[in-house]
Amino acid sequence: MKTPTEKKFRFFVGIDVSRDFFDATIMHGKVVITHQKVENSETAIKGFISELKTIKGFRLCFCVFGMEHTGIYCNFLLTTLEKKRANIVHENSLVIRNSLGLIRGKNDKVDSARIAGYLYKCRDQLSLWHSKRDIIGKLCILDSLRNKLASQIKALKQTEKEISCFLDKKTSLLRSNNCAGTVLAMNKDIEEIDNTIRSFIQKDDRISRLMEWITSVPNIGEKTALQIVIKTNEFRDISDPKKFACFAGIAPFPYESGKSVKQKTRVSHLSDGKMKSMLHLCAMGSLRSNPELLAYFKRKTETDGKNGMLVLNVIRYKLVLRIFACVKGERMFRNDYQPKAIEPDNDPATNNEPDQVYEKTLVLSD
Repeated sequence: MKTPTEKKFRFFVGIDVSRDFFDATIMHGKVVITHQKVENSETAIKGFISELKTIKGFRLCFCVFGMEHTGIYCNFLLTTLEKKRANIVHENSLVIRNSLGLIRGKNDKVDSARIAGYLYKCRDQLSLWHSKRDIIGKLCILDSLRNKLASQIKALKQTEKEISCFLDKKTSLLRSNNCAGTVLAMNKDIEEIDNTIRSFIQKDDRISRLMEWITSVPNIGEKTALQIVIKTNEFRDISDPKKFACFAGIAPFPYESGKSVKQKTRVSHLSDGKMKSMLHLCAMGSLRSNPELLAYFKRKTETDGKNGMLVLNVIRYKLVLRIFACVKGERMFRNDYQPKAIEPDNDPATNNEPDQVYEKTLVLSD
C-alpha cells in the first residue's frame, strides 16, 4: 500500500537487492556519503541501520529507503525497516529507470546510486510503502503456487500430446502411464490449495464480503474476484475503476504528435497481463450468457461497423465498472438497480424549494 508523503527528507538510501547481499548508497541531499555491501539477513540489516545512526545529523524520521520490486528478496528489508518505522519506497524498476534519462551500463553499486538519485530527484512526489494485511500475503502466495502447478500440468499434457504423434501407441502409452501419477498428485495439491484459499476467505469478514459483491456481477468467477482483491489490496491501493483499467491494460491511449504522427488509439503493453487475460475470458463468457451485452456487441460490430476486439475491450471495462460500483456501494449486483434517493434539506432557511437529489452511480453508456 502506498501513501503520498509530505515529509522533508534529508538522507536518501538507495538499495539494490539480490538474493544473498544488497548494495546501499547513502546520500545527504545530493551528496553521496558512502556505499556499503550488506548481507541480506535480518541480523545484518539491523546492524546496517545501527551504523547509519552513527552518521552526523542522521535521524531515521528524516531518511527514506528506496528499492525496486525484486519479489521475495526484499522481504527481510521490508519487514525489518517497517518494525523500525522507517520511510520506505518500494517502486517498479521501470519507473526508476525512465526517470533518470539516458543511462549506460549497470552494476549493483551503480544501480543503488541511481535509486538514491531517484529518491532525491523525486523527494517531493514519493509514495511511501506500507505492508498489506497478512492474509493478503498468504492468499497471494497460495494463488501463485496454484498457478505454477497448473502451468506445469498444462506443459506436461502438451508435451505428451505432441510426442504421441511421433511414437507408436505402446511407447506413447508407456510415457503417459509413467507421468499420470505426477499429474494426479499435482491436481490433488491444487484442490487442497483451493480449499485452503476458501477457508481463509471465509474466516475474514472483509474479504468474504468483497468476494460476494464481486462474484455477484454476472460472469465474474471466484478466481477472477480473488485476483482483483489481491491486485487492488482490497481496493485500498486502487479504488478508481479508471486506474484499474489502466493497470489491467484495457484503457486505450492516443499516440499523436503534431500533424505527421497519428496512429490508432491502442491499449498499452505496460499492464498486468494475467489480469487482462482473466477479464478477457469474463467478457467472452458474457457474450454467451448475457443478452444485454451480446446485443450491445452485435449493434456495435454489425450496425456501427466497429472492430470486434475494440468492442470486446469496452465490455471488459463495463464489467470493471460494475465491479467497482458494487464494491463502492457495498451491495450485490442487480440489473434493475436504482440509486437510493437522498433526503433533501427541508429547512426553509437553507432550501425553500428543495429538489430531489440522487446518489451518483456508475451508468453504462454506449
